[in-house]
Amino acid sequence: MVRTKGLDVAGAALLAAAFLWIPAAAEAGSPPAPGNKIDPGLAARLAGGGSEPFLVLFDRPESLRAALAGIRGSERPGRVVYDTLRGRARASQAAARAWLDARGIPYRKLYIVNGLAVSGSADLARALAARSDVARIVGDPPVRGIERSATAEKAVCGLPWGVQTVEADDVWSQDGVRGEGIVIASADTGVQWDHPALIAAYRGWDGVAASHDYNWHDAIDDVASPIDDHSHGTHTVGTMVGEDAAAREQIGVAPGAKWIACRNMDLGVGSPSTYIECNQFFLAPWPQGGDPETDGDPSKAPDIVNNSWGCPTSEGCDPWTLESSFAALRAAGILAVAAAGNAGPNCSTVTDPPAIYEEAFVAGATDSSNALAYFSSAGPVTVDGSGRLRPDVAAPGVSVCSSVPVNGYASFSGTSMASPHTSGVAALLWSARPQVKNLVDISRCILSRSANPSVASPYVTECGGTTSATRPNNFFGWGLVNAPDAIHLLPDADADAVPDSCDCAPGDGGAYDFPGEIGGVRFDAGPTTISWNSLALEAGAGTVYDLLRGDLADLRDQEMIENAVCLAGGTPTASFDDFDSPLLDAGFYYLVQARNGCGTGGWGADSSGTERVHASCP
Repeated sequence: MVRTKGLDVAGAALLAAAFLWIPAAAEAGSPPAPGNKIDPGLAARLAGGGSEPFLVLFDRPESLRAALAGIRGSERPGRVVYDTLRGRARASQAAARAWLDARGIPYRKLYIVNGLAVSGSADLARALAARSDVARIVGDPPVRGIERSATAEKAVCGLPWGVQTVEADDVWSQDGVRGEGIVIASADTGVQWDHPALIAAYRGWDGVAASHDYNWHDAIDDVASPIDDHSHGTHTVGTMVGEDAAAREQIGVAPGAKWIACRNMDLGVGSPSTYIECNQFFLAPWPQGGDPETDGDPSKAPDIVNNSWGCPTSEGCDPWTLESSFAALRAAGILAVAAAGNAGPNCSTVTDPPAIYEEAFVAGATDSSNALAYFSSAGPVTVDGSGRLRPDVAAPGVSVCSSVPVNGYASFSGTSMASPHTSGVAALLWSARPQVKNLVDISRCILSRSANPSVASPYVTECGGTTSATRPNNFFGWGLVNAPDAIHLLPDADADAVPDSCDCAPGDGGAYDFPGEIGGVRFDAGPTTISWNSLALEAGAGTVYDLLRGDLADLRDQEMIENAVCLAGGTPTASFDDFDSPLLDAGFYYLVQARNGCGTGGWGADSSGTERVHASCP
C-alpha cells in the first residue's frame, strides 16, 4: 500500500504479498513468432481449409497460477478470485475484443483462463497469433468426455453397496449429519432435476416452484432448465445426494446436501471450452441470460465440484489449458474431485485432464470385494512430465446403483462412479466439521490420511516406484475413502478440528497451516487506519501480523525495506492506526506479514523476485 500526502494509491510492487505480472511473451525471454503460438495440431487441421473452433489465450498457465497464489486471506476468497481474474481478462483482452467486434467475429468470454473461444480459419488464427497481447492459440475440438462400461437397468437400488462401503449411513446415525450446509456441483451431461430421488436436494427447488438462476447452466445449448441427454450426470448426482424416502431409495452418500449443475457434454462429448465454461459458472454462478464477467455471484458458488469426465489429449485436448480454471476453484476454497479414468490397469494411464492436475483430488475405483477395479487408471502422471502420484484415493466404482432418467434406476461402472462417492464423503466431512469447510488442502489431507488402506490390487505389482503395499501408491493412493474415519479416526491433540497429521502445529490450537502472504492492504477509514485481509480462517485464529512503514523515496532509491519502521509486531487484529502523515510531496509505503505457530508468510518479493527481509520487525 502506498500513501502520499493527500492521495492513497495501491501498487502491485508495494503491496504485501505482491506478485509481479510479467506479460506472457516476456516470460519466454522473447516474443515467439506468430506461427509458434498456434498449437501444431490445430495448425494442421486449419491447413486443410475451412473453419475450426479454437481458444485464444492471453496468459500462460504459470502467470495465472502466480496471480492466484497471491489471493489468500478472506472469509470467502471466491470474490477476490472472481474480481482478480475478470479484471485481468478485461484489461489484457480489451484491444483484441475490440478487433474482433469490429470485424463481426463472435466469441465467448472465458475470463477464468484469460481466454476467448473463437471459430475461424487459418487466416484468423494467424492474425490473432501475430498480436503481442496473445500468448497461445490452442484447439477446442469435440472430445469424448466419458467412457462407461455395461449398464444394468434396475427397478430399485435400496441402500447401495457403495454407500455402505464408505460407511455414510454410520455418519447419518452416529453424527446426525447428512451433508447439511454443503452445496455440491455436477459438471457432467446434465441432470433430470425433478427425478424423485433428486428434486428435494436441488438448490433451485423450494418445494413448490423451481428457479434455475445461479443453479443451472448449459454450456452446450444454453437450455434454460436442467436436462440430461445421456443419464450419466443424473447417475453421479444420485450417488452424491440422492434420496427418495417414500420409495426407500437411499442412493446418495450425502442426502442432506444441495446440488447445482452445469452441462458440459453433449451425449457424452464435450470440448475444452465447455469444460472451462462450467468451472467459470461454478466460481461465480450467473443467472439465465447473464454475462459471466458482470453478473457472476461468488456467494452462490458450490463447495465441492464433481468431475466424472476427461478431456483426452489423444483427441486434441491441450493438457495445460484447463488447469488454470481448476487452480481458480482451489484458490476460491472449492474442492474439485475428479475421476482417475478408465484406461487401467497398466501404469501411467492417468493421462487426461483434469485427473492429471495437482489441483484435482482424484479417485480410482474399487469393487464390492474391496479390490481395485481392472479398468481404474493408474499413475504416475507422465504426460506433463510431473511424475505426479495418482490417484489420491479410491471409492466404489463397479456396479453402482443410482438414479437415471426418466425417474428410473440403473447400475453403472467406472471411475465416474467413484468420484461422486468421494465428493459425498467430503460433503459429510465438511458438514460434521465445519471448521475445515473450504480449507481445501487440509481437507484433502484428512480424506487421504483417513482412507482405509486395505485395498487389493490384483493386476499390476509396481508403478512409479510404488507397490500395493506402499501408502500412498499409484494404484489407489492412500486407500478407500471412509466417512466416519474422516471425521473421527485421526488424532487431534490441540482440538482445532485439524488432525495432527494434517496440522503443521499440532500442539497449537491457534495454528494449523502456514500463513500465506497478506492481501488486500488498504485504507479503510481515512488516512490513518491501515487494514488487510485476515488469515484466521485459513491459517488459524492464533495468526498475528507485523506491520512496516517506510519512506517511498527510500524504497525507490534503495529497493530495500531495511530502513522501514516497525509499526506493529504481533498484532492480533487485521488493522492498525497510524497517526503520522507523510510530508508534502512525499509518501509512505506499508508492508504486512502474517505468522503463527507454523511459520511466517514473509514480506513478499521485490520486482526482481527476491524475497524482502527486515531485521527488526518483529
